[in-house]
Amino acid sequence: MDYARALRWVDAMNKLDQGAGYLGHNNWQLPTAPVKDQSCARTGRNGESFGFNCSGSALGSLYYGSLGIHEPNTAVGIPTNKVGPFNDFQPYLYWSGSPAADPKQGFVSFSFNTGFQGANVWRNYLYVLPMIKGKLPGTRPAAGEGLEVNPGAQTVYDPIAQVTWLADANLAAKQTFGVADINPDGAMEHSAAVQWVAAMNTADQGRGYLGQTDWQLPETGPPDPSCSLKGTTGFDCTGSLMGELFYKQLGLHRGESVVAAPDINLGPFHDIQPYLYWACEAETAISACQPNGPSDGFEWNFSFGNGFEGTNLLANDLYVIVYYPDSPTKIPTR
Repeated sequence: MDYARALRWVDAMNKLDQGAGYLGHNNWQLPTAPVKDQSCARTGRNGESFGFNCSGSALGSLYYGSLGIHEPNTAVGIPTNKVGPFNDFQPYLYWSGSPAADPKQGFVSFSFNTGFQGANVWRNYLYVLPMIKGKLPGTRPAAGEGLEVNPGAQTVYDPIAQVTWLADANLAAKQTFGVADINPDGAMEHSAAVQWVAAMNTADQGRGYLGQTDWQLPETGPPDPSCSLKGTTGFDCTGSLMGELFYKQLGLHRGESVVAAPDINLGPFHDIQPYLYWACEAETAISACQPNGPSDGFEWNFSFGNGFEGTNLLANDLYVIVYYPDSPTKIPTR
């Protein structure tokens, strides 16, 4: 849900049962994140703390401390899966090769968890789905507009976008091509993604992976009027290559994940989504959410997909986990 809906949902929890609240508690709230957190790896343009190791926030404390997960590991691994002609899609963010409109925001990324196209700083860890422009030489002409599996079933041609996709949507988890800093689950920083695709093109003594030397990161192109927000941002961005694949060829809709995460027990929790969760700005975990976020149109979020804490557009759709704070403990005086 978007941030405004998240607030309404929490408010409805607290008003349930004639004001007694859900499970008998009427002080549920979103998890908090302080503006200044010395445990964070990075500092933003306005002095806000973000990045990995942000254990001072409520969700960061849960991920790093209580659950003992290390960045950039996902809280919930995704089993081998099949989505149309593709294998091992991750219900998370994928890198594009296109710079964000604001260079400080890094590069455009696309979510195969919700269909949202946005941007991420290059130090974040996302997945990669390489492609080649056009049809592979020697393959039969396209017969219609649907996805076509090429011989060997390792590549897939999209006649609408006129690109050839790698059928393995997380090849990096199996084949690093000698590139360092790729997480075992296949996620990587943008700089590593660029190196990894370049290594694909020089693999096999220069013949390239699968005999192809034109692999590249998908692009997003110019401003897209189909996007729900301005420029190349939002839902329904069918003008980008990954957006066209998500919405048109795979037939998915806003908020629909390419593959469901398994409902496993994670400590005392279940049904944790290995994706982004909303948080709110506040000094401590028991403080109330502040009315204003870190900047206009943005609020805090935390990723259970890799442990990264950052900010997100209020109009994006993220998940929600809530808590109610204990009453402050009184310290005895003498």
